[in-house]
Amino acid sequence: MNRTIKYLLRLSVIVILLVNSSFVKSQQVFSFDGKEVLKSNNAELVFNLHSVRIQPELTQGITGNGLRTDGYSTWLNCKNEKLKKLSGVSGWFALESFPTDTAAFFSIKDSIANTSIAVCVDKFGQLLIGSGIKGAFSYLATNQHVERFKWIHLAVSLSKKSINFWVNGKIVIANNPVAFIPIQINELIIAKDVREKREWMYDLTLINGIVDEIKLWNQPIKEADLHPGLAALSLKVPVLAIPESRFKSDFSRPKYHLLPDANWTNETHGLIYYKNQYHIFNQKNASNLMLRQINWGHYSSPDLIHWTEHKPVLKPEPGFDENGIWSGHVVLNDEGIPAAFYSAGGAKFGIGMALPKDPNLLEWGKFNGNPVILGQPEGYTRTDMHDPYLWKVGDKWYMCIGFGLEKDGKQNGALLLYSSLDLKKWNFLHLLFEGNPEIDNSGVFWEMPVFQKVGQKYVLLVNKVPTKGVSARALYWVGDFINEKFVPDNPVPKNLEVINRLLSPSVAFDKNGLLSAIAIIPDEFGGEASYKLGWTHLYSIPRVWNLKDGKIQQSPHPVLKELREEKKSFQNQQIENEKPLLISIGHQQIEIEATIEPGNSKKFGFLVGENPDHSEFTRIYYDAETREMVVDQTNSSLKEHIPLRTKRDKYDLDLSKSIDFHLFIDGSVIEVFVNDGDAFTTRIFPLKETSNQVEIFTEGTNIGAKADVWTLKTAKVKTDF
Repeated sequence: MNRTIKYLLRLSVIVILLVNSSFVKSQQVFSFDGKEVLKSNNAELVFNLHSVRIQPELTQGITGNGLRTDGYSTWLNCKNEKLKKLSGVSGWFALESFPTDTAAFFSIKDSIANTSIAVCVDKFGQLLIGSGIKGAFSYLATNQHVERFKWIHLAVSLSKKSINFWVNGKIVIANNPVAFIPIQINELIIAKDVREKREWMYDLTLINGIVDEIKLWNQPIKEADLHPGLAALSLKVPVLAIPESRFKSDFSRPKYHLLPDANWTNETHGLIYYKNQYHIFNQKNASNLMLRQINWGHYSSPDLIHWTEHKPVLKPEPGFDENGIWSGHVVLNDEGIPAAFYSAGGAKFGIGMALPKDPNLLEWGKFNGNPVILGQPEGYTRTDMHDPYLWKVGDKWYMCIGFGLEKDGKQNGALLLYSSLDLKKWNFLHLLFEGNPEIDNSGVFWEMPVFQKVGQKYVLLVNKVPTKGVSARALYWVGDFINEKFVPDNPVPKNLEVINRLLSPSVAFDKNGLLSAIAIIPDEFGGEASYKLGWTHLYSIPRVWNLKDGKIQQSPHPVLKELREEKKSFQNQQIENEKPLLISIGHQQIEIEATIEPGNSKKFGFLVGENPDHSEFTRIYYDAETREMVVDQTNSSLKEHIPLRTKRDKYDLDLSKSIDFHLFIDGSVIEVFVNDGDAFTTRIFPLKETSNQVEIFTEGTNIGAKADVWTLKTAKVKTDF
């Protein structure tokens, strides 16, 4: 090769490098790395953070750091006249969940002409191109879908009259004409649509996941320039667990109770023991803090206290379950394989079935013949029916479903009963049982039924729905299953809890044959408090159920003793009127076993969540004069939006004998067991972290008391995604 040719080749390489270098320098890149994480690479542009959190929340990105969003409060925008030269935007994204409503990865806006273009995703994962003009929005389907828990690279390029759109480096829309292209671009929005859609204070158009490597282009995008090594990068596994920083300062967040990583959860269901592991499922909306976009969340545990949260196993899809995968039940089928039955929300209410694809139950597939039941039986007027529960007698499977009746202007709860020989084809039989609210106060509709054989008897538990200011409550009867109908021993049900809070238990026999239950303990406050907290509701410690004299006896599962650490004992204490005995201070996770000799005391019990200056405290006590158990939270918190109220319920105790109390305190949740048989729960959300004292008190006369107090180890829920 002669010197002239070599020189020309070197010159061409230098020219290419200079062009590429100039091109890169002309880009604005937000990589979320370094000290100024919201500034572009040359600091010309700055993103504004909109979030309930003060600082941007960072996690592992596609390279370096990425910005973690929450699906309801966190998004970015940049308003700058320098954006007017913008011709395209690209970036990496990883979704934990699909949005509650159509949301945007990024939006480009011309505020003067009020036009916009957005790259969006709907609640089923379909990619859309959104177009806005003067407050009216339309969405162009791309027939492309994004998968959750995977990285995706998106890019859009604008010309005067058309757009190009790339997904993972491949052109999806080429030169598509758009009537209104933003010309004088002056705003870029990340992780949110231009369109406003709210429910309460929650924005429904935000994505929940990770954002990284946002690039702003000022000349037409070419496929070769999108990203070096794009194909290899897209195979990386995103880390979508909530960063520990999100709840690091939240002392009210429990540390040994089962609860999801963040955002909304509702009832548990489908507790089973399978292949040396416990599994439980739940209603989960990872995208927001409300009862929308419900998936089946999934947890597993070797012992009922150390849990791992997995990816949701079922999600809504267009068709019969498009409005939610609601509560249900899991049983082992005739082959010994778990089969899940769930409530399906669509044009009609129905029941779907799903089967696992692997022995760890991490991946599930919906039954091809779904729905196995669709719509209410002929002759019944109500259309809502949900929450199946299954059991087997001989060769026949039975399924009851929560329901309600309307006749002669009156309403009452009921359970539909179906039968099957193969779990696939179901025949409606009749009502398993129905309530009579005028006699049994069982409400107008029943949810989350449990029909469990215990010894020679059956326990039928239902949750009556809230109505006319009366809260939901878990009620149960004990009786027999005769001629395919439930026959109660007593027409009036019993309350599962002494004071109403815990709802919808999931029950199963553990590996040692103990009938174990885990249920939801709601927060019971409004959207404003949830918005600031960032998580809603949790689940109880595992409890053991026994049946004695027609009554469920509840006690803490013995596995909880493994959490005990330091023990402090108080023996033969005499507690004087209005001079409480301090038994714990400085701990958020404790267990207390206390015995009280009430004597003639008018009120005796515990001060919990108490601050040393007495500015915050909750009183849990027995009122001997009114024969009631009481939870007084009128001074429980100085926070905004936390209800300050008192709950009480009739409860008979033999005050001539000592009373045993067993308390589990874990941040905001308190579970109380009385005489190793009855139970109730409450939640506290004090403002001050120092509001953690526990005292035993009396009013009226002195009482005798003894107590053992343990600090407890944490058993924080792990996340494998």
